[in-house]
Amino acid sequence: MLTPLSLLLAPSFALAEDAPPALGVHAQVRPRVEFSTGKDGAPGAEVFAVSQRARLGVHANLPHFGLKATFQDVRMWGSEANTLTDFTGDTMDLHEGWAQWKPSEKFSIKLGRQEIALHEQRLVGAVDWTQQGRAFDAATIAAAAGMFSTDLGVAVLADKDSVVNPNNAVTGFVRAGVAPGKNTVADVVAVVDHDETLDMLRATGGVYAQLGAGALSGRVEAYGQVGNVGDAELQAGMVGVRGTWAPEGGVEPSVTVWYDLLSGDDDATDGKNTAFNTLYATNHKFYGLMDVMLFTTGGAVDGQGLHDGALKLGVKPVKGLNLNLDAHVFAAAAPVADTMLGQEVDLWAGGKVGGKLHVSGGASCLLWTADKDPDAWVWLQTSLEL
Repeated sequence: MLTPLSLLLAPSFALAEDAPPALGVHAQVRPRVEFSTGKDGAPGAEVFAVSQRARLGVHANLPHFGLKATFQDVRMWGSEANTLTDFTGDTMDLHEGWAQWKPSEKFSIKLGRQEIALHEQRLVGAVDWTQQGRAFDAATIAAAAGMFSTDLGVAVLADKDSVVNPNNAVTGFVRAGVAPGKNTVADVVAVVDHDETLDMLRATGGVYAQLGAGALSGRVEAYGQVGNVGDAELQAGMVGVRGTWAPEGGVEPSVTVWYDLLSGDDDATDGKNTAFNTLYATNHKFYGLMDVMLFTTGGAVDGQGLHDGALKLGVKPVKGLNLNLDAHVFAAAAPVADTMLGQEVDLWAGGKVGGKLHVSGGASCLLWTADKDPDAWVWLQTSLEL
């Protein structure tokens, strides 16, 4: 798993840290069963489904070179037209396929389809909760000198010469910062997007800092977003603050106080767009596990923005088992009607069995402030990874 201290090119550094065999095969099978009441506040929209990820690949970690190729099949159980005659493999894809040059431990270049994670995946992430995950066709560079480090890259999102896409779209990103001590990071970051079809040129930049001392740790980040989408001028921003108390020993309890603010747009006719877009983030990590706020209501999806205040509790009752309880209160930053949007409670747990099999599950409840029915969601997932 990527940590908050992961660099932009976390996969390349993970190779050195985890020290896998020079040549090897990796595989994963991850089915997940989910039941929800529809996540829309309306009756009669219940969903019960099983999704599955199956990955198989090869990797190499040589003195100055590395490579990885991972193929995956992502499907819903029962989605084939026929169990005998449907053999087209239309759910198969190349998830990662990259080559890396590492002339030294402090410098590397990676070319090809790859996962990219920036900080806690607030703006750019691998979105591993989804069965398909996110990967970029990109060229990336990582460099370090003492306590200083930087990462940068360019990814092609769409190319009209590929025939598949009717337009050109590209994104570039850079991170530079210093890590003067353990659990202490201060970075500046910028992400620039250009999309010809949308007539979009968007720049997102800001600062990220993390500090830890003993049982206490904290994080603060702030980003601004400027540019244009067509004739609309972008002027948006977000801030995020987290404080955690997590003493070692015993059942390793943790208490986290959390607040995020994403700006909204309360006037769609003024020629300005002030709703913050979270770009290529792993939003599942931040705005409630039900993935309703920011995706269905709030954020840039409806222009209302979002206030997210949360209390997160964690404990490890036995070795290898994590038990967590999150409580969120959501409000609109630029409300259309009611300021308060709802409250969500997430209870979830996970642990390893035999070192290779990870079992996790949880239950969530969303109480809408508006005149809607409460929503519930229950899930259970197993992941065998070799």
